[in-house]
Amino acid sequence: MNTFLIFFWVWMAMVANSFWEAYVEGKDAWNKGKVGWELRVGKYSLTAYQFFLWWVMWPLLLLLPLVAYGWDTRLFGILLSAYASGIVLEDFLWFVVNPVVPFKNWNPHWAYYYPWLVAGRFRVPLLYIVGILVAILSWALFWH
Repeated sequence: MNTFLIFFWVWMAMVANSFWEAYVEGKDAWNKGKVGWELRVGKYSLTAYQFFLWWVMWPLLLLLPLVAYGWDTRLFGILLSAYASGIVLEDFLWFVVNPVVPFKNWNPHWAYYYPWLVAGRFRVPLLYIVGILVAILSWALFWH
């Protein structure tokens, strides 16, 4: 099993996802202009679109090898690490490749739709910290 190739494959799919999502959403990021239901938690929300993309479609696709060939804890851990870190990559690249949203909008004021960790001039979406922590935890538990 080639761990590097699995990460590369998942991350390239995430790069492709960032392009099509940026082109489809344009300036209407996250919950702006979406149809369907929306789950609100405080001032943040999860749309039907995001739920089915990130919590249903991606896991179903990534777990296909486990369905086809049987359970493999190491492979599950690698896929989980690639997925969690890939979400960070995909979200960041959305701001890089979006043809109508300048990169300067990657900040807590414009991207108010998810929580940010802000400490002085340092600011990063909490999603990025969680994604990297999940990737590291998966590595430590399943494929280290």
